[in-house]
Amino acid sequence: MIIGDLKSYIDYFQAWAEARPDIKFFCFGSVEKGIEYARSLPDFDYPFCWLEQPVLQPKDNGAGHLCLQYITGISVLLQAPLDDQQAQIDAYAASLATLTDLMGKLMVDNNRALIHFDLNSLKIESVNQLWIDSHYGFRMEVSLDLNINTRLFK
Repeated sequence: MIIGDLKSYIDYFQAWAEARPDIKFFCFGSVEKGIEYARSLPDFDYPFCWLEQPVLQPKDNGAGHLCLQYITGISVLLQAPLDDQQAQIDAYAASLATLTDLMGKLMVDNNRALIHFDLNSLKIESVNQLWIDSHYGFRMEVSLDLNINTRLFK
């Protein structure tokens, strides 16, 4: 099982994003950081994968297996003109397809015991249209458990 530290959590999603040719930029951090990247970095491009800072919850299964549950969101955002509804629909569809592929990876890694998550806990919602700069896409909320036994029992 993947070690439940912050770096391993970020690396897990970043490796997935960087392996995908349909994702041009990955960012971890606050919404302010994502907005700043989109507006300021010269190498920034779309589609943009943004991994949010997680909420953390320690978990104990009662059999000596301790995990840190990462409750997080990951969004795939694309840009489309405000006056082109078909481009907006295409952006939504591309974002959802990418996140569906991530769901498949989570399921495979869960079956391989690299992570633990409950498919029924996933939540996918469209990105709020009040976000900036004509972004379209979806956000997937996921709770995944990563092992912290090696950190606690040194």
